[in-house]
Amino acid sequence: MGAPFREHPKLCFTLLALGLVLVMVASLTVGSKAVNIPVERVVGIVLSRLPLIGRKMPEYSDKDISIIILVRLPRLLMGVLVGAGLSVSGSSMQGIFRNPLASPYILGFSAGGALGASIAIVLGLGLFWLPIFAFILGMSTAFLVFFLGRVNGRIDTPSLLLAGIAVGSFMGALTSYIKFMSHRGLQDIVFWIMGGLHGSMWSHVFILIPLISVSSAIVLFFSRELNVLQTGEESASQLGVEVQRSKVILLCVSSLLASAVVAFTGVIGFVGLIMPHSARLLVGPNHRHLIPTSAVLGALFLVGCDTLVRLMGNMPVGIVTGLFGAPFFIYLLVKNRGDTGW
Repeated sequence: MGAPFREHPKLCFTLLALGLVLVMVASLTVGSKAVNIPVERVVGIVLSRLPLIGRKMPEYSDKDISIIILVRLPRLLMGVLVGAGLSVSGSSMQGIFRNPLASPYILGFSAGGALGASIAIVLGLGLFWLPIFAFILGMSTAFLVFFLGRVNGRIDTPSLLLAGIAVGSFMGALTSYIKFMSHRGLQDIVFWIMGGLHGSMWSHVFILIPLISVSSAIVLFFSRELNVLQTGEESASQLGVEVQRSKVILLCVSSLLASAVVAFTGVIGFVGLIMPHSARLLVGPNHRHLIPTSAVLGALFLVGCDTLVRLMGNMPVGIVTGLFGAPFFIYLLVKNRGDTGW
């Protein structure tokens, strides 16, 4: 069975976007059982904050406004941004490595981010420094892997992958050592490493919006290069692609995307691995369509998982992405057996 929307990728994107809007509205209605806010009131509160439209909306209680605007809405938007960012990063890396098993964490910077967050928690530096430490260690890990993966001044893909595995394992071992030796913040470290959207704030949203938007636009700009790279580096070079320059730019942007996400939400696995491949099964390997489809599919998946998380008792969303993502991926593979899109 071929990609069902290969001939109509815009239709696929539109349907997924509509699904995302519906799930977003439903997500805003989900919260504590003691606070039941009907969907029409949720929509009204959101519209009331918009210019011009807001003047025509009725007045709502301060309690409901605070819950929707200050708690649920920033968490929802973080889910959209994180899901899209991880998926775009995964699409880029799978294209660079020409490997469906590549993901935003293949270079080990998620492990570096976890180490940075663990250090901040153990030192008791507070919530302000935690994302800063996670981001710095994540990007430092990525640049270390880039350095180790260079052979004769060129990025060697096998060396880069092996360096990522080795450095990631080393960073993971250091994090485990900190957890073993720590007498303070152990539960916080474990909870953060599992990944979650709890504690999302508008300041996080405002930081991630430009980062993810610009980085995703850069990856989309290089969609032609990613398509040509699928023929092999030698063929791509003959077709006029500056292979090393393109790989460096895409790897740096992909690392920035995932490191920024990890800094605020912890390690949310599976999204960057499965959503790009699922999008490839839907619309085919053309990155011009694959990247935006991956972004909206990743946002839809993560927002849906986070909604379920709140219904189930607010556990870390990283647990649910694995529990629901793996069977979904297996279903897609069985349904599309023999045509993986690669």
